[in-house]
Amino acid sequence: MSNGQRPCIVLTYGWGLNTPGGVARHLQELARALGNAGARVICVCVSAADYSGFPRPQMDRAYEGMEVEKELAKHGVEIVRVTPHPLHWTLDGRPVRRAVERLLNTERVDCVLGFYNEAAYLPELCREHSVSFGYIATWLSYEMALSRARAGKGLRGFFLRRANRRFVVDPYRKAEIVFANSEFTRRELIDVVGCAPERIRVTYLGVKTFFRNIPRIEPKSIQRLIFFGRLVREKGIGDAIEALGRIASSGNRNWRLRVLGSGNQSHVQKLAEKHGVAPLIEMVPHQGDAGLTNELAKAHLALLPSYSESFGLSIAEAQAAGLPVVAYAAGSVPEVVQDGKTAWLAPLHDIDLLRKGIEEAMADPSVAHQRGLAGRERTRRLFQWSFTAEYVLEGIRTLRRAA
Repeated sequence: MSNGQRPCIVLTYGWGLNTPGGVARHLQELARALGNAGARVICVCVSAADYSGFPRPQMDRAYEGMEVEKELAKHGVEIVRVTPHPLHWTLDGRPVRRAVERLLNTERVDCVLGFYNEAAYLPELCREHSVSFGYIATWLSYEMALSRARAGKGLRGFFLRRANRRFVVDPYRKAEIVFANSEFTRRELIDVVGCAPERIRVTYLGVKTFFRNIPRIEPKSIQRLIFFGRLVREKGIGDAIEALGRIASSGNRNWRLRVLGSGNQSHVQKLAEKHGVAPLIEMVPHQGDAGLTNELAKAHLALLPSYSESFGLSIAEAQAAGLPVVAYAAGSVPEVVQDGKTAWLAPLHDIDLLRKGIEEAMADPSVAHQRGLAGRERTRRLFQWSFTAEYVLEGIRTLRRAA
């Protein structure tokens, strides 16, 4: 990447361009920011929206992100869609490798960056073409994801652990550079995955600017709560509902929780019924930017008790919107928010202290409002996508200078 030359970066991603979930947003925002910083960006996306099944289920056209593609093109971003492997998501690296190889044979590429297993076959390919290869590390927790408990027991668990080692751990170790979304993730990459410390750069993600423009007026009472994210156990939706159930059982039912996200909504409703708060919880489908902005504008408090985060984009977005946050002090969360200043944090799985944080926020709307505003200012100083893009570009420049 010589002086005055526009860098070319290939980003590979194992799902549809517009699928629900944080990594799709990471891809879009990083690609846009790199394009705005002067790079030529090519996103290689697998057109899949489910893990397995034979044949792999066809992706909903809404997740292909045609409108997103048109918008990204204005920022110098190109999209290459890849047909998923018909058998299983762990093999999606094969069609991705073929797509990237075609690019390397026809384009001048400075660096290829992957997010997950879709890049498993790329380290050797990039080395053959003298192209730098790296990862954007986004897993909630590498220790959690690679654990025996997560993989499961029996023959299936054995093969999944083998697949994780072959398609995740080994390629990460071969990467020339890894961009960790937090100090927490950096430590896991060293201790759990075995990455060389000198190859890891902590690079916080950004938050879209428009979240900071949401008007925020001090509420008279904290009644409107919000949870947004994937409806899976690791995001803590069950813990949030249980904590609210304990608050309701003590006599405080003067609140409503809006639950936004993709996943098993019926399971969430059953949890609400189990803890006696079903009438107080409203389920809302996955929202685009406009819908999410509207929901955050109406909310008074964000309840986001994830079990771990590599960064915690939803938490950062809530803070940028000026919302105080109640969460667990898990993973990178204490890096994104400040306990006692922008948020209330509880030890992981401590439902009673999670409940206490919610009750303290409800008891003093003025303090809750000030913590929300402090969180907004913190995201402005630390978490901007333009910063993320510059850190990534500088890391790539360093690799090229050393080549």
